[in-house]
Amino acid sequence: MSNALPARSYDPVQVLSRSLFGFALIAWLPLCLVFASLLLAPSSPEASYAQLQRTIVLGFGVATAVGLLVMVWSYRLDQASSSRVAALMLSCIGRRWLALALTVILIELNILAQALLRDIAPSITGPARFLLICWSLVGGGLLLTLHWPDVRRRFLRHRDALALAGIAMTAFVIIVLMLVVTGRLATATGLQDRLRGGLDYRLLRFIDDGEAPTPREFWEEQGQTRVRWLPYSYWVVAPYESELINVNEIGLRQTLSFVDDPSAPRVYFFGGSTAWGEGARDAYTIPSQAGRLLADQGAPAAVANYAQTGYVSAQDLILFQRQLALGNQPDLAVFYQGFNDIYSAYLQSKAGLPLRESQRLDDSEAGRLLRRGQPLLRPLNSSISDVDWRLVTADGNSPGEIVDNWLGNRRLIRAAAKDYGVDVLFVWQPALFAKTELSYFEAQVAAEIDRALPGFLNLYAEVDGRIRELAADGALEDLIILSDLFGSYSGEIFFDEAHINEVGNSLVAEALVDTIVQRLGAR
Repeated sequence: MSNALPARSYDPVQVLSRSLFGFALIAWLPLCLVFASLLLAPSSPEASYAQLQRTIVLGFGVATAVGLLVMVWSYRLDQASSSRVAALMLSCIGRRWLALALTVILIELNILAQALLRDIAPSITGPARFLLICWSLVGGGLLLTLHWPDVRRRFLRHRDALALAGIAMTAFVIIVLMLVVTGRLATATGLQDRLRGGLDYRLLRFIDDGEAPTPREFWEEQGQTRVRWLPYSYWVVAPYESELINVNEIGLRQTLSFVDDPSAPRVYFFGGSTAWGEGARDAYTIPSQAGRLLADQGAPAAVANYAQTGYVSAQDLILFQRQLALGNQPDLAVFYQGFNDIYSAYLQSKAGLPLRESQRLDDSEAGRLLRRGQPLLRPLNSSISDVDWRLVTADGNSPGEIVDNWLGNRRLIRAAAKDYGVDVLFVWQPALFAKTELSYFEAQVAAEIDRALPGFLNLYAEVDGRIRELAADGALEDLIILSDLFGSYSGEIFFDEAHINEVGNSLVAEALVDTIVQRLGAR
């Protein structure tokens, strides 16, 4: 004979009838808090908004009073009346499918409110969202009270599956947190950058001065450099200090000084990462080596490196103009260009755009969505083909359009320089496609370019040919073409499709120094 007590039957009407006052009180208290916060909120200086604000406060005041009356009424109900009210509520929302639909609606309303009302009149929408959450919890509690036997029965039937789901969800959250924390620690400690540098496959050749690093040691340092936002031209390299690479507080790569005379002529280099000196120590970038050669020839000059990684000619133009407008005027500005203009046009099918313009589209769209309160659950993937760029650039990326874009920027640079009394020199940088004696590694690079960027080398050769034709006709008198500077050089120069090593930088500086001396001497 069993001694177990008989299970008490659950009567949702009786339970709800005894809980009516409690539900009314729990619903009324947050309404009071919201009304008080709205009443104490500062009034808007705009008359129309102030009137709207007063109307909203009045509405919540009426709702608070009504809620108080409902609470008092529920408290004074006798047991029979409470049971009738509870039975009526059960008949309205007692169906299982309706309860499920109401639950989904309450969740969706809260999600929409959080997404759409964030940062919109927070003195009003903030309390309203708080009230919606509180009332949703009250509604959920009411539904749970009415359907508790069914909920409990289903929970007991599926508790093993629910437990496993809970364990899986907990494990997932823990793994995500571990990934986030580990990523943050790897970034903060520099481990990620050291690993990235250690895994960089590009081979480097350094000038043997007794202090040359290994390629891995160099890439470990360069892997830690970052860029920061800069108005007008988008970005500059962020300040950075290390043994091999140093960038000052305004974003300029360190250039060795070979002159102490403040009246010495000033030479500024502009360009992309090849002029900036990717793959080279501070002392062996093109500007540093040009400064050393100028001093050796008895024509010392204060050389500065204004080149920035990834810049196209339009960004050089903007940065140069800003220096002139700020009174920072060199005697000679050297623009080392070519590759990035062609590469950007190839990748984006538009001549004249900065590199990776789709990233700026993503940033702009992400900012717009976040300001609207919409969460970002995945990275954006904007397409530049969805935007009409003709207001700022060419419609295509043919060799003619690429050349015309570069010539237009060159013309604007020359006009600004002339107005400020600055001499300019343009350098069409060396190209891998023009090097006939390729090392084993350079041959691998060329083969990889053909595989990964089909047609790019042909596009580069066509643009280069058009530039040569213009120079041969005398239309580009201030341009030095170095495309085939390494044509028959058997040593290793290129370590990827554009960048050259310290030995190559030295040869470029030697090719430029005589012209720089002549330009400075003619002033």
